[in-house]
Amino acid sequence: MAVKRTRSIQTAQLCAALQTLICLCTSFVMPYSAAAEIIVDAHRSMDEHAGNAPPSDSILGSGGSNSHETIDYCLQLHAGTNLISFYALPADTSVSNVMESLLGNATSITAESAAAQYDETAGWVGNINSISPRSGYWVTLKNDDSLCLNDAIPTDPNMAYELHVGRNLISFPFQGTMDIGDALPDQFESITTEIIGEGVAASNTGGEGWIGSLTDFEGGKGYWITVTEPTILVYDIPSPSSMLAMGFGIVVVLGLRSCRE
Repeated sequence: MAVKRTRSIQTAQLCAALQTLICLCTSFVMPYSAAAEIIVDAHRSMDEHAGNAPPSDSILGSGGSNSHETIDYCLQLHAGTNLISFYALPADTSVSNVMESLLGNATSITAESAAAQYDETAGWVGNINSISPRSGYWVTLKNDDSLCLNDAIPTDPNMAYELHVGRNLISFPFQGTMDIGDALPDQFESITTEIIGEGVAASNTGGEGWIGSLTDFEGGKGYWITVTEPTILVYDIPSPSSMLAMGFGIVVVLGLRSCRE
């Protein structure tokens, strides 16, 4: 009887703690979710007001010092060619600044229709002057190395990509990974035939979905996406409010389940 009473007391205490946590989540998540949505909508409105369709190569936080925090991160690269992109960039997006950590090791950088070579005397020469958050890049190195960026401003995951018929070399504007079927809007998938990454690829079979060695988009990687007609792509990446609401839902479900047991 003593053991059962102890367990009952522990269960009651756990339920009380979970109920308190749920109340706190309700108080915090909902206002924060709304604020997150307002920030995203505000940036969209600013782009529309500026007459950008699709938006220019702006990145979140560029409108003010308090808009978004900056991050430091590194991309691990190997000797040879690496297909990469950037989910955050510093305010100075010049090739020389972005590629500074690879000085003496990187020999070239190539985009869809542009390229630059590194010359020991002249520095970076070619028709790539700055790095775009929308583009994918082939970066060639002599040796394994890390491309590191400090005070980088996260890219807007809701920015638009204007794609032409055929292959387009673009970025994935999100720090994490997402299943390609989840990240692409359904209407976009219907006109997309293949996606190629570095050493991986996937083909759209129509009714059977995507098949191949490429299953997920990954932040920091670049991708060739082939479409059959001109289109505008906006990745279907969950908004901050959606992710917070999902976390709140998990807390509620786990709390109720524990209290019933």
